[in-house]
Amino acid sequence: MKRILTAIAAVTAITTTAMAADDDMKPVMTELKDGVYQFHMAHYSSLVVISDEGVLVVDPNSEFRAEAMRAEIAKLTDQPVVKVLYSHPHFDHSRGGQIFKAEGAEFVTHAGCIELLGRDLENRVVQLDVTYDGEIHRIELGEKVVEMRYFGSNDGQCNSAIYMPEDKVLMAVDWHLQGFVNLPGRLNTHDYVGSLNTLRRVTAELDFDTVISGHMHQSSPEQLAEDLAFNEALFKAVSEGLAAGKSIEELKETVKLPEFSHWFMYEQNLPAHVERMAYSIWHGH
Repeated sequence: MKRILTAIAAVTAITTTAMAADDDMKPVMTELKDGVYQFHMAHYSSLVVISDEGVLVVDPNSEFRAEAMRAEIAKLTDQPVVKVLYSHPHFDHSRGGQIFKAEGAEFVTHAGCIELLGRDLENRVVQLDVTYDGEIHRIELGEKVVEMRYFGSNDGQCNSAIYMPEDKVLMAVDWHLQGFVNLPGRLNTHDYVGSLNTLRRVTAELDFDTVISGHMHQSSPEQLAEDLAFNEALFKAVSEGLAAGKSIEELKETVKLPEFSHWFMYEQNLPAHVERMAYSIWHGH
C-alpha cells in the first residue's frame, strides 16, 4: 500500500508537462493471466486481451498512450486489434483510439454513453460501432470471454465494469481508486451512493482474484475491499449526521474516518467527500 500511495502522490503533485520526465511515462505491459495483460503508462491502465481471433483493448487513454500500447502489443503478437471497449465516456479514457480503428477495430460501450461520447468538440473520440443495453454484454473472442457489466451510475452515468469470468479478472475504472481521497474538483459527476452500490454488487456478484484499477500500477481484491469499507463508513457517518439534523458545514467539520487517515490526501479532501456524499443521499445521484 505504501508504494501505491507514494505513486499516487507523485502523479497528483505534478503537472502534465512534468509527468513527461517521470518514470510513470515508461510503458509497462504486465501479464496477469495467460493472454491477459495490464498496460500502464502516464497514470492510466488499460486491459489487453490476446486471443487466437485477435486482440481486445479496454480504454485507449489518449493518442500517445494508444501508440505506445500498440507497439507493446506488437511485441507479443502479430494479431490485429479487433475490439476496443470504452469503460466509460470520460475523454481522458476514450480519446486516442484512431490507431486501432485504422486496423479495423470495432468500438463498444454501454448505450448510455452515446450522447456523452458525441460531445467531443476536438473529434478525438472514435465513435461507437456497437452498444449494449441492460446489465451484461458478453464478448467471446477465441478462447477468451470478456463481459461488460453495468451496475448503474457511479463515477459517471454509464460506466461498465470489465469482467473476465473464466480468468477471474476485474477492471474497475474511476469508481475504484484505492488509498486516495480524490481531489474535490474530480467529484462533480461522482454519484457516491451509486459507487457504493457498484462496489457492493461487484463484491457480492463477481468472482475475481485479480483487480486492475484504471489509474494505478496495481490493485488487488484486498484493496477493492478497503475501498468498499471507506465508502460504507462515509455513507454511514453522513447518513447518521443528516438524520440527526446536522448541516453540511457541521458534517464537514465533524465527520472523521480515522481508520482511513493513512489514505493520501485524507486531511485535505475528506470534507469535500462528506459534502458530495450528502448530495448523493439527498438527490439519489
